[in-house]
Amino acid sequence: MGTTNSFGLSHGSALMQLLRSPAVTQVIVKNEKGQNKTYDVGEEETVAQLQRKIYNKERVPEDQQRLIHNGRQMEAGMKLKDYNVTNGSIIYLTLRLRGG
Repeated sequence: MGTTNSFGLSHGSALMQLLRSPAVTQVIVKNEKGQNKTYDVGEEETVAQLQRKIYNKERVPEDQQRLIHNGRQMEAGMKLKDYNVTNGSIIYLTLRLRGG
């Protein structure tokens, strides 16, 4: 890292800071009927946040959603990146059976 002078800056120079926004990825959620829905998710998003988005679009309550990615059941408290979810990943949505 250099000084402001080494970058050609002098007193009164204007600086602009560019902030990188979190990456947005699209994932495909495939339901039991074979229908695909696309969701925009952030790189730090949790499974629970995706479940909320699914509820808002599909009206399937979060506690009845079972999400599977690469053969692994996804847990609500984990982040999508913990399951190596990347752009274009397919996540399978099945319904949890209610006990009785």
